Parts: sequence; C-alpha cells; structure tokens
Amino acid sequence: MMAERAFQREDEFARALAARDSTAWRQLFDEQYQRVYAYAYARTGAPADAEDVASNVFAEAVRGIGGFRFRGAPVAAWLLRIAHNETVDLLKRRSRQPTTSIEHAEGAGALQARDETAGAAEWSEVSEALGTLKQEHRDVITLRLIEGRSVAETAAILRKSEGAVKVTQMRALQSLRRKLGAGGSS
Repeated sequence: MMAERAFQREDEFARALAARDSTAWRQLFDEQYQRVYAYAYARTGAPADAEDVASNVFAEAVRGIGGFRFRGAPVAAWLLRIAHNETVDLLKRRSRQPTTSIEHAEGAGALQARDETAGAAEWSEVSEALGTLKQEHRDVITLRLIEGRSVAETAAILRKSEGAVKVTQMRALQSLRRKLGAGGSS
C-alpha cells in the first residue's frame, strides 16, 4: 500500500520544492525515481547509464528548482523533461566515444537475463524494433506505452501539443507494426 502524499495539490508541492522542503523532495524522489530510471533505461538499455541519468536528474532538479515556475503542468513533467535532456546528452556523449568492453558485458548480461524470462523473445524483437524508430517516435512510445503517461503529460514533457503527440504516436505505432511485420513470421 502506498503512503499518503504529504502534498496533494500540485501547486503546493511545487512551492514546497522551491522552498527546499525536505518532505517535498522525499515525496518527489519516492514517486518519481522509478519513472525517471525506467525512462532512462528504455532509452539507453544500460542499468548503469539509467542510474547515472536518474542521479543527474535529481541533482539538476535541486539546482534548477529556483527557475521552475508552476504553470499547471505536473512537477513530474518538468522532471521528465530534465530526464529527457540528460538522456539525450548521455547518448550524444556515448556516440562520440567508443564503447568499452565493460559496457558490452553489462549490456549483454542485461539482455541475457531478460532472455531467460518468459516472453523474452517477443520483448527482444519489440525492443530492437523500437531502437530503429525515429527519436521522436521512441520518445512518445516510451512515455505513452511503456511509462503509461497520459497524452497531456507526454505533451508537457516533450513540449508538443496534445494533437502532435497523438499523431506522432499513431505514426510510431504504424512504423513499429511495419518493422515487426517485416521481421516477424506472419
């Protein structure tokens, strides 16, 4: 059973965070760490990278809370926007550096563990197909279908209109179906 939230209203929550209230920061961490980690992991495919991104996101949130202005969108949308930026930065840095053998071993271990669970073959196929989608399509699919975010939350995180999110999701799913259909045994 989940503990009751200390801050029920989002505007009060944002003010408490800006005032550096430790209860508010604990609530933010408790409620959002797994989402931030899952978002980063879905994008990077590496547990260590996801942990680094999650750590950086909360550190950046503490540094940047003074500039945060509550405008009706959930604080979580702001936090996931930071996660998006941190993940993009990490992926850019990674693309400029050769991958070390330790990272290969870690990624291979994660894939092997996943392959040993039920449904691993299907997940592997979907994951591979997701990796071939355009960045904006992956972002929408990750937020909407993997994270379970609403259209409004996804729009706020990606700084798009709700209509643009819906269209992007439709196109991403069409592309994903094509990719899975082309590689599948239909």
